[in-house]
Amino acid sequence: MDRDLKKVVILLAHPNMKESQANKALVDAVKDIEEVAVYNLYELQTFNVDEWSKIISHAAAIIYQFPFYWMSAPSLLKKWQDEVFTYLAKTPAVAGKPLVVVTTTGSEFNAYRSGGRNRFTVDELLRPYQVGAIHAGMVWKTPIIAYGMGTNDAAKNIAEGANLYRQTVEALIGTGNAGNSW
Repeated sequence: MDRDLKKVVILLAHPNMKESQANKALVDAVKDIEEVAVYNLYELQTFNVDEWSKIISHAAAIIYQFPFYWMSAPSLLKKWQDEVFTYLAKTPAVAGKPLVVVTTTGSEFNAYRSGGRNRFTVDELLRPYQVGAIHAGMVWKTPIIAYGMGTNDAAKNIAEGANLYRQTVEALIGTGNAGNSW
């Protein structure tokens, strides 16, 4: 992980980025921003707490990016949380830093609501990430959710999600405007 220390650290947890359209487009929207470092957890597989402590301590914001699988993230993000975040949450390394979840769903927005096919909103299903952030003294930010990757509107939804993602990252590093919620 010999990378320059960056302001925004993106923890990408996608088990098959070569086949991904949505998450690849999202990464492509922000990877050229100078103060961004993208770490593909599936390329790393193992995690050195000391290395991650240095990376996270220097960062101004953390982003978890993943496809929404079975109402959660792929397992390697959980492994990173268990092996690294559990330690960092007890230190000043993450305190006061924003945490943003960026995720994609195969189903449309209406599937994720009370009475919808999945019964709950994605915001509700992401609550464990919010609780973890709060417990560690981080600042929980509104998630970016690109819905409907398995629908006819996928291309439009990906483009909208990528645009919002870039605006959000630019706002996190102080070079842009991510709208009223930031």
